[in-house]
Amino acid sequence: MNNTQNGEIRVLHLYHDLMNLYGDWANVAILVRTLAALGPGAVTDYKSVDDEIGFDSYDFVFIGSGTERSQRACMRDLERHAEYLNRQIEAGLHILATGNSHELFGRAITDASGKRFKTLGLLDFETVQQDSRVTGDCVYRASFLPGGLIGFINRAGGGQQGSVERPFRLEMGPGADGKENKEGIIYQNLLGTYMTGPVLVRNPPLLRHIVSLLYPGFGELPADDPFFYYQEAAYQMALSELTAKKS
Repeated sequence: MNNTQNGEIRVLHLYHDLMNLYGDWANVAILVRTLAALGPGAVTDYKSVDDEIGFDSYDFVFIGSGTERSQRACMRDLERHAEYLNRQIEAGLHILATGNSHELFGRAITDASGKRFKTLGLLDFETVQQDSRVTGDCVYRASFLPGGLIGFINRAGGGQQGSVERPFRLEMGPGADGKENKEGIIYQNLLGTYMTGPVLVRNPPLLRHIVSLLYPGFGELPADDPFFYYQEAAYQMALSELTAKKS
């Protein structure tokens, strides 16, 4: 999809007020900053419950992590968008869904009380939540990225079952079903993960990957920009420490 206007890339932060627990807003902020540094720039919109949303007018959509209560509010709101949004994903809309927001793209979510809620139904998996929490640092590997990814998970206990492609292999941290060392969802240009917070800030490889999809052929991030220099240095230090911790 390409909805650029005057060379700018259109970004949507969806449910910015409900799904924004751990500084998730920073993912949009660093993406916009990076696109501005590279040249095309970006225009950001913020949409939430009851808003009219023209998904076909955006190049990139971000959804962050929220409480289970906030997740259910978004789930109810997405019912009216389901067919439209799924159609745009099939057409190539780029989406990053972090934390429990990526659960919305499966068939259903069963909460800790046993109540089952229908979700978007795009992918063939279901999520079962429990009262317990799954928390901790994680280190991921992905075939489409160099190096590793670092993050933090804080989600309801339980797990996911079904037939879905898992893009991440965990070297440290819990898998999607609590057993296997695989995590996340990937379909077309939709990427989801249980990692929460400023994932793109902490992981320059993933930031570069997404930027390359939105702005092909950009090359490298500006080497003379101190922000990107220190971002890379912080990432390398944290990856080294977490890798040492797991061993």
